[in-house]
Amino acid sequence: MRKKSILKQLLIPMLTIAIALPVVVLVIFTTSYEREIYSKNKQLSGLMADEIEIFMDQAYAVNGELADNPSIMTMDTDVQTPILKRCVERNSYLDQIYIQGTDGMQTARSTGELADRSARWWFIKMMEDPQAFISKSYYSVATGMPCASVFFPMYENNRLRGIYAADLKLDFLQELIGEHSDEADGRISFVIDGEGVVVAHPDLTKVEEQYNYKELSCTVAVKDAAGNPALDKEGNIITEQKPIEISNDMKQVIAQVMAGDSASVKISYDGQTYYASFAAIELQGNSDSWSLITLQKQRTAMEVAVRMLLAAAAVSIAAVLAVVLFVMHLAHKLTNPVVSISQLLKDAAEGDFSGSADEGSQTEVGQLAKSYNVMAGRICGALRHMTDYTKDLLKCSERLEEMESDIEVISQAMQEITEGTQAQTSEVSLVTEHITQMEERFEQLKERSADLLREAEHTVASGEEGMRSIKELEVQNYNVESNMACSYEKIRLLEAHSEKIANIVQTISAISSETELLALNASIEAARAGEHGRGFAVVAESVGKLASDSSKASADIAAMIEMFCSDINEIVAQFEQMKTATVAQIQAVQKTGDIFADFKKVTEQTGSSASDMNGFIQEMYEIDQKIVAAAQRIRDISKQAEVLSGEAAESVEKELMDIQIGVESLTMVSDLMEQEMRKFQLRE
Repeated sequence: MRKKSILKQLLIPMLTIAIALPVVVLVIFTTSYEREIYSKNKQLSGLMADEIEIFMDQAYAVNGELADNPSIMTMDTDVQTPILKRCVERNSYLDQIYIQGTDGMQTARSTGELADRSARWWFIKMMEDPQAFISKSYYSVATGMPCASVFFPMYENNRLRGIYAADLKLDFLQELIGEHSDEADGRISFVIDGEGVVVAHPDLTKVEEQYNYKELSCTVAVKDAAGNPALDKEGNIITEQKPIEISNDMKQVIAQVMAGDSASVKISYDGQTYYASFAAIELQGNSDSWSLITLQKQRTAMEVAVRMLLAAAAVSIAAVLAVVLFVMHLAHKLTNPVVSISQLLKDAAEGDFSGSADEGSQTEVGQLAKSYNVMAGRICGALRHMTDYTKDLLKCSERLEEMESDIEVISQAMQEITEGTQAQTSEVSLVTEHITQMEERFEQLKERSADLLREAEHTVASGEEGMRSIKELEVQNYNVESNMACSYEKIRLLEAHSEKIANIVQTISAISSETELLALNASIEAARAGEHGRGFAVVAESVGKLASDSSKASADIAAMIEMFCSDINEIVAQFEQMKTATVAQIQAVQKTGDIFADFKKVTEQTGSSASDMNGFIQEMYEIDQKIVAAAQRIRDISKQAEVLSGEAAESVEKELMDIQIGVESLTMVSDLMEQEMRKFQLRE
């Protein structure tokens, strides 16, 4: 990084302030001075425009009163002429007054011969639109000055009697412009009429040549070979139109002022910069407004400001030199103690805090030295504390190593728990499979029991039908043998169902034995699991109790089925007897009826036994469902315990790895801190 001296750091901002402050002040002064120029030129233009407007209003009023004079209304030459002459004599700005009738013939003139003016433009205009107005300006060769004419319609009893006209000399405007135009100050003012023609200007050439800033032309006299003005046959000077050039800024000013605007702007004109102020001059009657424009050269207007700027620049240079000398002296005074403290800081950066700074100075440098000494002392204390902390870190590292061995033991124990939980889950799954098989067998037994009940009901119905048939035996002996054969086959079928039920009961007994054995194994495994297997032990006890109850119920069902089978055998024997006695059935109808009554009782008992057995089977099915649900919950608990033990084992392993990394990091940091501490040279 590039170093900066105190001299530069002090000098640059001081110089910036010393230079920027005068510049800002000069900019503010220049802006304010320029605004003052705008304001003065605008005021001057307004005053001159007002003065010209007053002059023109006065001339308009005087001639208006004269046009309304009753003596003038007589249209009598002898009466009008003396009045006109006296009015011209009393008002120096009047050049000529003349009155003409509606036929264009003059009835009176202040001077000169009467003539016909019916062909003049102003007469034609007044006859078409009889309103008073002031004409555009024109240059009079006779008077050698610009002039304008004012025209009034002469009404008597609302009837137009004639036209009053007066030529106004505008030398007053030229004098006014001359008074307020100052070449030394670079200021000129000029007046243009409603057509853009120059009425008054400090440069008389522009007045004589009728400069038109609207049409951008001027009227000049044609010269003959000798350089004199050429004359026509009537002795008038021959003229021609020539174009003139002005800047675009000047064109905009002309357009604005002729539109009736008043303002102050900065423009470019004749290759120089001007402050332009313009104002409209309102004329009476049906007349176009005239305009006054004031131009002041920027260079001349700002000459005072420029001199002040030069003086300010000289003062600024002197101030800059003084600032440089002061800053150099101040920097030299501050450098020596700062260099001393800088050297101490370099030594401290290299690890040497044995030195101390001189606190003898009463300035900020002395405070800096005192602060350095305090800082160095605190750093030495901090380094000593860091040495102690390093020793503590070593002890912590040893303690973490001991914790690492303890956590390894915990990890192994968690691994054993996880394996035991997995084995437990496997056993529970096996138990669940056996219970599921038992559930399927119960479902089959339930279906078989339902079939037996239906057959018993059917047998009862058949017995009732047989009772009814006994009454018809007398007339249906032929069908008895057939019905007996059918009944005999059904009894045989019932005997076969009884044997099947006996087999199912044996199967239930075997399943109950297996369930008791599984419950015993589950209790043993729960005892091994300790606290985690307590809930499983309760479930296993419930399963064992349910298995014991199932065995007892199976024994009861077996006994009942044995009795049922005995009854079936008896029925079969009776049917054998009935089959043998069928030949003598016609003579033994009453005996057969008794036999069928006994048969009805036996079949009713069979149906009742089948219904009871079906209820027992339903209860066993519900118990089996509870065993299945309990086994399912045991399996879910085992799986959850397996997942939790696995996560715990992984967490322990992760913590063990983090502790190993921490031990290595602490050992490395302790070694590095010990090496770094040896590099420092501390105070005693």
